[in-house]
Amino acid sequence: MPSGKSVRNKGRRGEVQVKNLLTGRDWVVHDLSAGLSSCDLLAADPDGRVWAVEVKATSSITTAHRSQAMAQGKKSRLPWMLVSNIHGTGCWLVQRQGCAPTVWRDEASEV
Repeated sequence: MPSGKSVRNKGRRGEVQVKNLLTGRDWVVHDLSAGLSSCDLLAADPDGRVWAVEVKATSSITTAHRSQAMAQGKKSRLPWMLVSNIHGTGCWLVQRQGCAPTVWRDEASEV
């Protein structure tokens, strides 16, 4: 079983990857790294809409992750966004409140 520190480090790496993924698409990102009590990132899309972003770099994509993102968006009074790593692909599933899910490729990843 992985230690708490290794899990936090993996999560942190995922947050940095998503920050780079978003900034590469002309988003402005503020890194919060606050853990479970708040979203991982605040990000403004190119139209200026600010999103509460939850990042999941785990090997599975679950409805619990979506519920967490939705709750954190509600708590912060912002639309929610969940960005989940699609294990082994260099791609991320992006789910946003009011938008259809989409897949973004991380051009910096090696697959």
